[in-house]
Amino acid sequence: MEYNVDKVQAQLGAVVFSVFFIVYFFELISGRMKRFKRPLRDAAFSLVGLIGQPIVSGALLGGAAGYLLIQLFPAASLGLIDTPIWVAYLFLFIIKEFLHYWIHRMAHEWRWLWKLHRTHHSSMDLNVGVVYRYNVFWVLILPQSWIGAFAVYFGQADAFVAAILVTFSVNVLTHSSFRWDLWLRKKLPFINPAWNVMAKVITTPDAHHVHHAYGKTGHPNGNYAITLFIFDVLLGTAKLPNTKQQHYGLPISPRLHWAEELLW
Repeated sequence: MEYNVDKVQAQLGAVVFSVFFIVYFFELISGRMKRFKRPLRDAAFSLVGLIGQPIVSGALLGGAAGYLLIQLFPAASLGLIDTPIWVAYLFLFIIKEFLHYWIHRMAHEWRWLWKLHRTHHSSMDLNVGVVYRYNVFWVLILPQSWIGAFAVYFGQADAFVAAILVTFSVNVLTHSSFRWDLWLRKKLPFINPAWNVMAKVITTPDAHHVHHAYGKTGHPNGNYAITLFIFDVLLGTAKLPNTKQQHYGLPISPRLHWAEELLW
């Protein structure tokens, strides 16, 4: 059990920091951040989230979930270790994505929950740093740590790492300021038919950029999925404009106090 815990921590740390900082580095050297409206504020908020998530969500929630599992199922440790990893991966991935879709959707529909999620949307530019730009209490609601504790305890740490790797990589690529999807479709027009089908299943930058925008090219109350965009398609919350967005953030973004954003 101790081996599995150490292993999943090391793997997740490598995944999170490598993927995030590689894309962040390219955004930095490209000069894009010089054109951002409030780069220092966004960077500071992202740093709080980057530090706070492993401390608050990973340590507190993961630890609490692990303790509950030990109390409730004391004889079941590593009980699913013989389950094929691809079966465990699919189960963990789909459950995590489905739960996150509904939590994210409720955060846009319930006013009190929106106050916790709003910080992720108040950045006036969309870039990879926004992945960690959130209120410190938002991480208490996310399902990843609870599911991770379940996976580790029952012997499927590797499957959980694989699920997080896919989700986090897509999350970084869809938050990046590089609209690589539009560039790719322009340079390789023959892929468009296949791309149109794929975009209804997997979340693309087009789907998530419009979620962070407002105005004619915005659709903030929709496109809630992290990776499996098919949930939005099936549940009627999908919109794919296939264009660049004009205004990111919220109309009230300039008026929000830093303490209100981080601590409400």
